[in-house]
Order: sequence, then structure tokens, then C-alpha cells
Amino acid sequence: MSASARVMVIEDDDDLRDTVLRYLRGVGMLARGLDSAEGLDAELERQDFDAVVCDVNLPGEDGFSVLARLRSRSAMRIVMLTARGTVTDRLHGLGQGADYYLVKPVNLRELEMVLNNLLQRSHETQGQGTRESAATEAGEPAAQAPWRYHLTTWLLLSPTGQRVQLSNAEARLLQCLIEQPREVVDRAALLAAMGRPGLEAYERNLEVTVSRLRRKAEQASGEKLPIVAVRGEGYSFQGDARIEP
Repeated sequence: MSASARVMVIEDDDDLRDTVLRYLRGVGMLARGLDSAEGLDAELERQDFDAVVCDVNLPGEDGFSVLARLRSRSAMRIVMLTARGTVTDRLHGLGQGADYYLVKPVNLRELEMVLNNLLQRSHETQGQGTRESAATEAGEPAAQAPWRYHLTTWLLLSPTGQRVQLSNAEARLLQCLIEQPREVVDRAALLAAMGRPGLEAYERNLEVTVSRLRRKAEQASGEKLPIVAVRGEGYSFQGDARIEP
């Protein structure tokens, strides 16, 4: 995968940018660098890139603005590489559409693995799209991509890639359900997963959290989250999903 990857690195620290470029080129990637976002549009007109690695604190247009602008018009993979590592900054970057958020100092082997994993997913998604088109033409039903839940960021991705940022309670509830797909998880287990075990007063809170989670997912993605209520027992996730770091 790395041998064909075209990566743009936007970093105003000359030494760091050169170090990252040398490493990525050394593992076979076609890497180019910019010290600001000023020349990015011209570069994108000249060549298509598979991924962008972008700092946040850039001169002129900052990295979050670059991220939002790229994400509004492109499906390329975007990795933020920055010294701004607070939870607020990370959630903001991920909420704006970053595929990954790395905090400096970064291990370059980790950056390589992140890029390879992201680009491999892009390749698989494209291949799946081709297979689905062929199946549709042949009159066969197309397979649907799974929902994906990211443990560390409480981020849920719909089958079409739309992002849904979850609260703590929503994330714990969803994780408990998708760890036991198509099985009924009783109310007590769900309340325990949410950190509210054995308290009758929280029964109504469970229903509210499920309702809010369904509504949030549908509003953000246009797709119904397949959480089904089982009367007198609990809830079940009746769909395909996977948990990612």
C-alpha cells in the first residue's frame, strides 16, 4: 500500500517537515511538503493526493480551517499532526472530519502505520463499491458496510462514513450493545455499562439515552441506528458493527 501512496505534509517547522518527508519517502510513499496552506490549492490542482498530514498551528490559515475546507470537497484521508493535544482540540479535529489525530512528538513508524491503515480502508471501500455495483447490475443485493465505533474518541461512523459524536453515556451504551450483536442485552447490564447499576431511578434515563442516541445518529447520517427494544427485557443491536481503537 505505501508504495503507491501520495501524501502531502503541511508543517511549518522545517526540520520536522524534512524529517517526516524523508521517512515517508524512505518507506516508498510519494510525499511532498508545504510550510503553510498557501500553496495547497495549487498542489491539489496539479496532482491528486491520497492523504494529507497537517499541523494545526500554521501561519495564515490554520490546520482546522484546512481540515474543514478539504473535508467539504474531498474524501481523501486527513491526519492531524500537532502539539495541540487537549481533549477539546482532539474532539474538535475529529468532529471536523479528521480521520486520525496524532500529538507531537510522534513516532514516525506510528505515522506510517496510521497512513497505511487509512489508505488500506480506502482501497477496501473502493473495491467494495465496485463489487456492489457489479452485484447490483447482476440483480444481486449489495452488501452494506458496517457501523464503526471508535473507542478512544467516542466517534460513531455510519455505513456511509457520516460522523456521529457520542456522549460518555451514549458511547458506553452503544459499546455494550455492539459487543453482543443481535443478542438481547438486559436493562441491568446496560445500566451497569453506563455506570448506573441497580438503581431503579435510572430506568427512565436508559430509555432517554437510547432515544437520544437513535435520534442523533439519524440526524447526522440520515440512517436509522438498528437498536431494537425487546419488551420486558432490554435492547438489541440488529445490524453489522465493529469496534475500532
